[in-house]
Amino acid sequence: MKSYRILIVDDLQENCDILEAMLGKNPEYRTLSVNDGMSTMLVIKDFKPDLILLDIMMPGMSGFQLIDILKKEKSLRDIPVIFISAIQDVEKKVEAFDHGVVDYITKPFFMNELLGRVKTHLSLKTLRDDLKSQNLLLEDREALLQKIIIEKTEQLENMTLSIVSALEGANFYNDNDTGTHIRRVSDYSTLLAEKMGFEKSLVKKIGIYASLHDVGKVGISDSLLKKKGIYSPEERQEMQEHVRIGYKILNSSGIEDMARNIAYYHHEHWDGKGYVNGLKGEEIPLEARIVSIADVYDALLSKRSYKEAYDDKKAIEIITNGAGSQFDPDLVDIFLVHHKELYDIYKGYQ
Repeated sequence: MKSYRILIVDDLQENCDILEAMLGKNPEYRTLSVNDGMSTMLVIKDFKPDLILLDIMMPGMSGFQLIDILKKEKSLRDIPVIFISAIQDVEKKVEAFDHGVVDYITKPFFMNELLGRVKTHLSLKTLRDDLKSQNLLLEDREALLQKIIIEKTEQLENMTLSIVSALEGANFYNDNDTGTHIRRVSDYSTLLAEKMGFEKSLVKKIGIYASLHDVGKVGISDSLLKKKGIYSPEERQEMQEHVRIGYKILNSSGIEDMARNIAYYHHEHWDGKGYVNGLKGEEIPLEARIVSIADVYDALLSKRSYKEAYDDKKAIEIITNGAGSQFDPDLVDIFLVHHKELYDIYKGYQ
C-alpha cells in the first residue's frame, strides 16, 4: 500500500492536533507537525513530505516567507503546499497562488472538504512524478523505434486526463452541480470544435481542457458560489478573480497553453466588455471563445442558486442576441446549425 507523508505547519498546537487526528484516520497518511518556519526547515529534508499544510499567520517567519524559501531550493520547490487560513480576503488568496501554493482552504472548514483537497493534490503529485519519469525516459531513448514513442505519448495523454479528473474532484466540494456542468461543457466544446472542422487531435484537446474552465473556483468561498440573488459590486469582483486563480493553478501545473487560455479568457466578450483583460474579437484565443458559448449555454439551461433554468428556446434566443457582442458571431452560426445536437447532450445528463 502506497503511503504519503504530510507535514503540518501551524503555530497553534491545537490546530496541529486536530489535523493530525483527521488525517491519521487514513492508514496511507503519515503526519508530522511543527509550529514555526524554522522548525520546518530543520525537519523537512529528513521527513521528505509529499504535501505541506501551512498556516499563513505565524510569529517569526510567515507562511508566505516560508514558501518563498521552499521555492528557491531545487529539492523542495515541487512539494505541493496548501494554505489553511482564517483570512478570507480574495487578494490574499490571489497572493497565495502567486507565491506558488496549489490550494487555499479557509477556516473554519468541513472535514470532508479538507480530506478531499488533500487526496486530490496527493494524486496530482503522484501523477506529476510519474509524468516526469516518463519524460526522462523519452529523453533517454530518443533512438528507439517510433512505435515506442507513440506508446509513451499515449501514456502521457492518459496522465493528462487523470490530472483533469483529479482537478475536477477539487471542485466537487464547492458546488454539487459542478461535476455534471464541467462534463457537459466539455462535450459541447468537443462538438463545436468538431463542427468547425478541426483535426481530431485538436478536438480532443479542447474537450479535455474545457473541463478545467472553472478550476479557479476552488479559491472562491462557498458562501459566494452558492449565494442566492444578485452579487454586490465587491462580490462580483471577487467572483471574477476565479479566472486569475485558475490561470495560476494551471500555470504552476505545467499544463499546456490551451488549458490556461480556456481558464483565463472564457469570460472575455467579443466586443471587449468581458473580464478580466478586456480582450476583444480575435484577440481572444479561439479555444476560449468556443468554451464561452458552451459554458453560457449550459448555465442558461441549468438551475442556479440565483436563477431558474431556462428552456432550450430561451437559451437559443439569448445566445443569438449575444452574437457580435458577447460571442464570436461565426461561432454562434455554428451553434445555431447544430443546437439540436447540443441540446441532446444536455438531455443525456438528465
